[in-house]
Amino acid sequence: MAAKTSTPTGMSADSAHAADSTDSAESAATDTAHPAASTKAPRTAGPPRTPVDAHTPLDPDTFAAHSHVEPGCVEEQLARELFATHHEEALAYAGRLRKLAMLWDDTSEEGDMNAILVADARRITLDRARTLLRDAATAVVDLPHTLARLEAGQLPVSWFEQLLRRTRRLTSDQRRQVDDRVAEWDLENITADRFSRELGKLIAWFGMAAVRETPTEQRDVSLEINPDHDGTACLLVTGPIHEMLDLSRRLDLAARAVQNEQRHAAKEGRPAPFDIDGDVARTAYRMPLAALRYAILTRTMLEASGVQVPQSRFRLQVIVPAMTLLGESDAPGTIDGTIPLPARMARHLAADEPTWYRILTDPSDGAYLPLPPTTYSPTTAMAEHLRLLDPICAVPGCTNNVCTIGEADHIEEYDHRNPEKGGQTALENLHRLCWTHHDMKTRGLLDPVRGPDGTTTWHIGDRAIITTDQNRDLLTPELAAALQSSWEAFEDMRLGDDLRLQELGLLEDTDPADPSDPPDGAEPAGLGDASGGAGRAVLVGAASFSDPPF
Repeated sequence: MAAKTSTPTGMSADSAHAADSTDSAESAATDTAHPAASTKAPRTAGPPRTPVDAHTPLDPDTFAAHSHVEPGCVEEQLARELFATHHEEALAYAGRLRKLAMLWDDTSEEGDMNAILVADARRITLDRARTLLRDAATAVVDLPHTLARLEAGQLPVSWFEQLLRRTRRLTSDQRRQVDDRVAEWDLENITADRFSRELGKLIAWFGMAAVRETPTEQRDVSLEINPDHDGTACLLVTGPIHEMLDLSRRLDLAARAVQNEQRHAAKEGRPAPFDIDGDVARTAYRMPLAALRYAILTRTMLEASGVQVPQSRFRLQVIVPAMTLLGESDAPGTIDGTIPLPARMARHLAADEPTWYRILTDPSDGAYLPLPPTTYSPTTAMAEHLRLLDPICAVPGCTNNVCTIGEADHIEEYDHRNPEKGGQTALENLHRLCWTHHDMKTRGLLDPVRGPDGTTTWHIGDRAIITTDQNRDLLTPELAAALQSSWEAFEDMRLGDDLRLQELGLLEDTDPADPSDPPDGAEPAGLGDASGGAGRAVLVGAASFSDPPF
């Protein structure tokens, strides 16, 4: 894990070119807050309507001249065909926005149920589905004129997506003002550069009246997994700049003090503090400041001002395939079933642990083998096993990690009066849900049904039915096949060695000859018959093993 900090040092690029007049930079929404109390000079109603026209019209016939290629060549023809797709792409995108806007509802949990449907239909995460719904509603309600220009094929889809993204911090009224002005531009002919530049100036007109979080409101600590899955992650700390500078300087002072102590410890031959990998003891040289900052940050006790912090109910699960442990495979391990771990790092972590826990999976499909049901509350072993099945919330599209938070839920409700009748506390009847979706299931908004094959059918209110597969270890079938192949190769090699030794007379035949066997050179009875022992002997003897198969 690598630690990284970021601080809000100023406004975004869009707001860097603020207008000269702070009075005119305020939006119409703030101008009309107290009209009677205002005695100053009248303010403008909004940004000016500056004409944005192209110097020359965009003509497909000039593609060849602009790109300096031969007229009528293959490249020019392809450019024409790509240009012709703008209209159909824009029409399809605008139609999708209008359909999605019909499903937007931020007043109740009905909207989240619709997001589940959209996530499944578009094959995206639940968070992405919520963003699509919000953007669609914004497009229809706040940007209707530009949306109409999009439907007419007069601007690319990417321009409208940029417009949605860059106006998210504006109020609804401010977005409508932007929409009125952008819709008047020569969108059919201006260049992408011109559109982006003019849009930035238009948004910057609102200045500080745009919706912005204050530095204190942006305080956050988040974990970012390296997308290369190289076994590292980043802890991103965001906050007011003076607080971040203070934290950085305190951390640096502590690292320098520890480094000085390590230097003395190395000279005196005693254990050095924060020597997390034993480098100081091995090299008799202090650790670099960067490594010490990390060591102090990750190894120092977190202080919660007298608040008792409970220990985690779960271990941090590092799952390593058996073949990887043996060094016969480089199949990656995982942390909590969701974060890939390089094989070398997985073996290193396993070697440092005094206790290993065996996890059984079906070699044919990788299904985690169940544990027997007992009482209403899952046992510790069942809870650990359940984390393998559902490291993230089981609701389709939800990406909330439930390895350490969230709740175990009975798919079929547990019968407290007569547990034998159904709803048993067994892995086949359990899954983990985030708190939001567990509450929705409790109130009947979500109704899952587990099938005998491990699939779960989700009834989303009265809207739709979605079926999901149970989580499995995808590496198990591949590793089982590799193990079986290795065993068969070993058996073939052993038979080949035995045959060569027999030919050299160094290995006695432990099976005396049957008097009924045919004489040498005669056709053995039953050749090719799988049930005939003599036929099998001839077939095996016909094989040639000049070299071991591996």
